[in-house]
Amino acid sequence: MNANQNERILYAVFENEIQLPILDITHPLFNASIDEQAYHLSCRKSARSIESLKKMPAFIRNIFVKMSNVDNSYLSGMRTLLYKLGPELSRGIKLGFRDKWAVKQTSFMGLRIRLRDLCRSQSKILLAQLKQFPERNLCFFNIAGGAATDSINTLILMQESDPELLKGRKIEINILDIDTYGPNFAKRCIDVLKRPGERFHGLDINLKTIRYDWSQPEALQKMSLERSDWIQLCSSEGGLFEYGSELDIIENLNHFFANSPKDARVTGSLIFDRAHVNPGYLGFTEFIGVQIRYLGLEGLQRILSQTSWVLEESHEIDTIYILFSLKKA
Repeated sequence: MNANQNERILYAVFENEIQLPILDITHPLFNASIDEQAYHLSCRKSARSIESLKKMPAFIRNIFVKMSNVDNSYLSGMRTLLYKLGPELSRGIKLGFRDKWAVKQTSFMGLRIRLRDLCRSQSKILLAQLKQFPERNLCFFNIAGGAATDSINTLILMQESDPELLKGRKIEINILDIDTYGPNFAKRCIDVLKRPGERFHGLDINLKTIRYDWSQPEALQKMSLERSDWIQLCSSEGGLFEYGSELDIIENLNHFFANSPKDARVTGSLIFDRAHVNPGYLGFTEFIGVQIRYLGLEGLQRILSQTSWVLEESHEIDTIYILFSLKKA
């Protein structure tokens, strides 16, 4: 299907034969859905908006909470995918009123910026390792990975940058999640992308789904051991570091450390601490009942002091998100 004269949108089948776009952060319609100046202004205004909302009658506040589509105190993986697609790429999807409203909101643009910037960081890390070790295979461990949009798009960026580096290697994406909908869709996306003429045709890419409770991280240690001679990247975008307890984060980091190679990396996103986070974001998440963990860099450093990982790099997005990479001490 043509988005314009030159660019196609690829689709994969979701449940009940529904076709959804495969999220490609290099697509012009994805890039057109990001206006960083507009997002910055929206973040600045959001605090005033939340204060006004709190003064409205209760029935209007309840409508707003329902429109935010939060279930069980977090956004589901597939709903997060929808908001990452943005208003243009999601235009052909039959949506309910709440999703039609939400996907157009500037506030959700932050999810697209977060994804784009994390994929850029991950591809930079991995490209350097692939060039240094042409004989090693590549393995992703994606905790609470959902549809694995960061792993898939990191591969897309690397394939665009230097396609020869991915050829002749085994590439594995392991989605560690309690959800099944997102990982099932990710599998179908990979199948489409491996078809003749598509991005991943001819590449040995295998996607696996592992039912995973991050409070029981022993499975991560075992899988890492089985691929100890591979290049390994463990990531969690919008997952472990935004919702997990300090103990859960520490245990996952320590279990991954135990058997992973010395050049293994951990990447992810977290939220600023309460003292420094955008007040509008803080007010919004508390208003709709999202159980976010306001960890901040100081909180991350406190956690790292109980592990053998050190902060390698960090990147801030409008006093809301912090992207980071960790390496072994």
